[in-house]
Amino acid sequence: MIARLIASPGSVGSVESTGQDLTMSSGMIGWWMLIVLVGRVLGQNEVDTTENDIPQEEDQDEASWFQIDDEDGELTVPELITKYGYRVESHAVISSDGYMLTVFRIAPRQPPEKSQYPVLMVHGLMTSAADYVITGPNNSLAYLLADRGYEVWLANMRGTRYSKGHTSIAPDSPEYWDFSWHEMGYYDLPAIIDYIRATSNVSKVHYVGHSQGTTVYFVMSSSRPEYNEKIALMTALSPAVILKRIRSPIGRLILDLVESLKQLLQALEIYDVFAYNKNYHQLAKSICPKEEKESICYRLISQICGPNPDAYDRKLMLAFLGHAPAGASVKQLMHFIQLNRSGLFRRYDYGKKGNLQTYSNWKPPSYNLTAASAPVLIYYALNDWIVHPRDVQQFARKLPRVVGLNPVGDKQFNHLDFITAKNAREQLYDKLMPVLDGFND
Repeated sequence: MIARLIASPGSVGSVESTGQDLTMSSGMIGWWMLIVLVGRVLGQNEVDTTENDIPQEEDQDEASWFQIDDEDGELTVPELITKYGYRVESHAVISSDGYMLTVFRIAPRQPPEKSQYPVLMVHGLMTSAADYVITGPNNSLAYLLADRGYEVWLANMRGTRYSKGHTSIAPDSPEYWDFSWHEMGYYDLPAIIDYIRATSNVSKVHYVGHSQGTTVYFVMSSSRPEYNEKIALMTALSPAVILKRIRSPIGRLILDLVESLKQLLQALEIYDVFAYNKNYHQLAKSICPKEEKESICYRLISQICGPNPDAYDRKLMLAFLGHAPAGASVKQLMHFIQLNRSGLFRRYDYGKKGNLQTYSNWKPPSYNLTAASAPVLIYYALNDWIVHPRDVQQFARKLPRVVGLNPVGDKQFNHLDFITAKNAREQLYDKLMPVLDGFND
C-alpha cells in the first residue's frame, strides 16, 4: 500500500475525472436507458402517484430547507467543504492491486473532550464522498461529526469521479473496469483503513456506510477478518447485503431486462456506466426545474427509492444530481443483480465454467458473515424500495455482534433519505452519534 498527501486544503486530487461533453458516453447511455425505464414504469401506472404524493409549491421554499446554494451542485467536494468553513485535505491511497483512490479528510471543528477514533464514511452505488456533505452545515452527517470533535475521512471507491486512476492500467480500458464491489471491499477498504490508522496514529476507526458502503464493508470483514480488530463500530445505513425483496418498479424492470441490457452493453463494448459528467447539474436543472411539481427527478427517486414527498427538497436534489451519478462498472451492477436472483451474499457468479476456473467449484462461494466480529449498529427504513426491512432482519441474524437493529421512526423514510431527507438529522443522525461516542474505548 502506497499513499501520499496530494493536495492542499480546498483543492482536488489529480485523479479526479471531470467528465466529458453530453455525447453518447457511457454516462449518457446509462441516463437515457434509465429515463426510458422510468417512462415505461410510469406509463404502466404500477405505482399510484396522486396529487397528494407530489411536493406542493407552497411547501417548497426556493431558497431550500437546507443551507445550500445553487452552485453547490457544481463545486467539487473539497470546494464545498471549504466553502462552509471546514478544513479539508485530499489524500491519495493506492490499493494493493494498483487502483488510485482519493480520500478527503475533514479536520475536527473543535478539540474533542476526550480521545475519539477517526470516522471513515463510505458512499453508496454510483455516488461519491459528496453524499455526506451535500445537505450543508447543521444537516450533513460529516459536518455534524466534525462539529462533535471527530476527524472525518470521506472515501471515494474505485471507478468513481475522484478515484479514476491506476498505476499501470488506462482508465478507459476493459481491464480497468474488470471489478465489482468485491474488489472494493477486498482491496480498497483495507488500504484506506491502514492509511488512516498510520496517518492519524490510531489503532481503530469508526465506519459509517450507506447502501453499497455497507456491502463493501461486509466483504472486507468476512474475507479479511483481521480488519475487524481495526473497527471500533460499524454503522450500517440501509445495509445492501441481502437484496431478495426489491420493491422498486424500475429495479424489477431492470431485473426482467438484464440479459438484453447486458448483451447491448457488450455489443457496444461498454464496461462502465453512469460516468460522472461536468454537465449533469445543468442537465438536471433543465429537465427538473425547481418550480415543477411533478419533475422526472422526483418521479425517478420515488420509483427507485420509495416515495416520501415530505422529506424531498427540490433544490437539494438538483445539487445532489450535480454530483451523481459518479460512475460504476457494469460488472459491479451485475453483481448486485446476482444478489437479488440468488438471495445470497456471495462472490461474483461467472457461470459454471468460469466458477470452476476461479473458485474450483461450480458455485460462487458465499461470504462468511459470522466472521464479521466487529460491533455493528444497523438502521433501516420501512419505505425503502431497494433494501427491504425483512432482508435487513434476515441479514442481521447472521452477524455475531449486532449492538442495535433500528427502524427509522418516520415510516415514509426511503433508501435515499439516509442522505438527503429534510428530517435525516432528527430521525437518524442525532440518534446514532451518541451511540458512536460510546465506542471510543
